Amino acid sequence: MIGRTQCLAVLLLLPLSAAGLAQADDGPNAEAIRERIERGLVRVEAAARNYPNHRDCFTCHHQTLPAMAMVAADRAGVEVDRDLLAEIVAFSADSFETRIEQLEKGTGIGGSSMTVGYGLWAFLEGDRPRDELSDAMVGFLLKNQESSGRWKSNSGRPPLEGSHIMCSTLAAYGIQQFAPRPYRALANRAEQKAKDWLLQVEPADAEDRAAKLWGLWLLDADPEAIDDARSALLAAQRDDGGWSQLDDSERQSDAYATGQALALLARTGFSTSDPAYRRGLAFLIDTQCDDGSWFVQTRARPFQTMFDNGDPHGESSFISVSGTCWAVTALSEALAAEKAPLAGAIGEGEPVEHASGSTTP
Repeated sequence: MIGRTQCLAVLLLLPLSAAGLAQADDGPNAEAIRERIERGLVRVEAAARNYPNHRDCFTCHHQTLPAMAMVAADRAGVEVDRDLLAEIVAFSADSFETRIEQLEKGTGIGGSSMTVGYGLWAFLEGDRPRDELSDAMVGFLLKNQESSGRWKSNSGRPPLEGSHIMCSTLAAYGIQQFAPRPYRALANRAEQKAKDWLLQVEPADAEDRAAKLWGLWLLDADPEAIDDARSALLAAQRDDGGWSQLDDSERQSDAYATGQALALLARTGFSTSDPAYRRGLAFLIDTQCDDGSWFVQTRARPFQTMFDNGDPHGESSFISVSGTCWAVTALSEALAAEKAPLAGAIGEGEPVEHASGSTTP
């Protein structure tokens, strides 16, 4: 297994022409960013391509997040395997199609609302249109919202499936984007309840903070509340430019927390030219492994049978794939902004385009 320290050692051996790309005073330049996106995509696409050879069930770490990274890279002008993206979305849909009866009953789905929320997000990334399947998935989410307004994550596998705030944000996002007309009144009430819950909930870690900002943005919360959530996320940035999944001093910054923080800051209107964003990009470039991946140490309980998907980092492979997806997405947001600056940077008051192509005022 290649660890983070070994990744850094490899980077120190890179030719000066490559290492020097990231040394500009204001952070990495476009050439460095593009190179690291391309290298990361090799790992992301390989992970997604290999997965159906081993499993036939949908996952967030080998379907949704690779689709997110590929779409973000495509928007930045980096070549991606469009056929593979279509295959990812088709695989995800097929996985849920086999469980449509359970979806319609609102029960019997492993991972419950978190799984369904991630599934609808994969559909959004792949521009899959609304149909009977997405209707059933929206119905499942409407049936499973708690009276408080939240959706509960019940898998206990952090960080991907450990946050009630992320679960609630993804559920509300899926309902917002896919609810059919007959469900619209129910959907509006569900979204309002979710927003009210997000406004009062206190984040416990990096995943919570990033998800709260994203959820409030998607649900058009008061600008002051969005600003407060953004400030809380920015305040957690560390001296090395990265973010850590947990606030304790022993947990190091990693690509998952850093890439997620940067990507969701960008997607909620924060400028990718801001010094905080540039320092985060530099952290990602400095910690990428020679094979294009980013190493992230797992902290999930090992109750699922491990299988070799061909991804690096052994028992930490799934979270490292996820971290690599978030890192590629964060880098792609910056490159896309340099190509054609996104409307909606803080203070401009214009809509910002989301990955799905929708806009939020």
